[in-house]
Amino acid sequence: MRTQYTKDHVKSLVGTLVMSLVALLPTIQRLCTWILVDHTEALKQAQSHGSGDSSLFSTALSFITDSKDKHNEPIDEEHVTTAHKSAYDEGKGNDMSAQSIGAAAAMEILKKFTSGSQSSTGSGNSQTQMISMAMAEASKLFDKQKPASGDKQDAVNSAGMTIMKLLVQSKGGSSTTIGGGNSGGLGGLLNLAQAHFGK
Repeated sequence: MRTQYTKDHVKSLVGTLVMSLVALLPTIQRLCTWILVDHTEALKQAQSHGSGDSSLFSTALSFITDSKDKHNEPIDEEHVTTAHKSAYDEGKGNDMSAQSIGAAAAMEILKKFTSGSQSSTGSGNSQTQMISMAMAEASKLFDKQKPASGDKQDAVNSAGMTIMKLLVQSKGGSSTTIGGGNSGGLGGLLNLAQAHFGK
């Protein structure tokens, strides 16, 4: 015996389907913006170009991988740009925290990649290279400027996570989480990252 569907019944089914799809959108977006990182290659490159043993960088990679819930968190644009200026333009890293040193190192590497001044450092995709070089840069910057608080692990973790957030959000087109087009350095760099890595 066939079931007779009324117009109201069909409308209700369609409405339920649409609501289900809307509820799934965040999950779909996370899957579409997943960043592939070759951990073996990232560890190799970071250790080769940075300052520290393999455990420093492997711990940071585990932190980045295990903290997927942080990948779409808004980045504090003012903090990152100020940290970069303090560390690289003013040499005041000794007044900063280790996490700020990491954020500054991440921005420095992003600038180098998007300007073309950072050449390929080996095999692996550009995302793997960017994360590995940010971690390496943070380890060296930590040694050079000796921040006021935190340890080298904090700096390397911060650098890797900052890059991961930028990569995920540039893939997802979430530029509003870092400030609009008129907000300054990091917002502009996110647009460059979107062009560099593609959506």
